[in-house]
Amino acid sequence: MSATAREDRIELIVDINIFFNRVGIVGHYEELEWLGFKVECFAGSFRSERVPELQRFCQENPEYHIVSYTGDGRYENKYVPGQVLYRLANGDRNPILVLNHLVDPKQALVAEEIVCAALAVLHDVKTSDDR
Repeated sequence: MSATAREDRIELIVDINIFFNRVGIVGHYEELEWLGFKVECFAGSFRSERVPELQRFCQENPEYHIVSYTGDGRYENKYVPGQVLYRLANGDRNPILVLNHLVDPKQALVAEEIVCAALAVLHDVKTSDDR
């Protein structure tokens, strides 16, 4: 009897902080410089032309792995060829972990809070001219 794995199974995470902490995203540019990378983006992302450099680094430092940005708000905790952006990570290597913070059911509430706060500031500015 043989075993098969479901390759289409994912563990969806909707909170960006939980995902980044769990997979160990290396996001601080000073840490990337300390690791020997020339930093072109303060957010800690690498464009696709730098994939060979990331792959070499991960082969030499097996505690690190590549995380792929695969679409709006979506990161996959593995190397996915042909993507535009990649990140370096040193945490949980489980390749079924996927972040998509845009499907967070609380996302609408967060957006509403931001809009309400902005409207309150605009209201204060507008009414300050009336004095």
